[in-house]
Amino acid sequence: MSYDLKIENGDLVLQGGKLRTVIDSEKLIQEILKICLTPAGSNPLQPWYGSFISRSLIGSPLASNIIIQVAQSQLQNAIENLMILQQKQVKSFQSVTPDEQINSIASINVSRNNSNLSFFTVQISVITKGFKPVSAAFTMSTI
Repeated sequence: MSYDLKIENGDLVLQGGKLRTVIDSEKLIQEILKICLTPAGSNPLQPWYGSFISRSLIGSPLASNIIIQVAQSQLQNAIENLMILQQKQVKSFQSVTPDEQINSIASINVSRNNSNLSFFTVQISVITKGFKPVSAAFTMSTI
């Protein structure tokens, strides 16, 4: 079983004086959020990691339906890159549980907040290789 350090609001989480870790579905949710919220190209050692969603939402003059389609496509690419990374981890004999791996993408929904058009809500649902549904959600601002 693999693990990652628990991150909340951009900070590592301490519990009982020790760094808290995440495993299984909780780890997968964190991995989905990290790859979606990391700007693509921001890591020079892994320029493929991340998504372009912030670039497509921030300051875009396009109509909402076009922005949403572009954002969904960019998020799909990011999740597919995460799936490729997970496959490489398994092939390199890293211990990755079925609930830490994406089997398929169930849905990627991006919606614009009607009362405040500068906010978009993102909901990503996947099915793990352990056949468990997992969802991750976040909100982004165009400002």
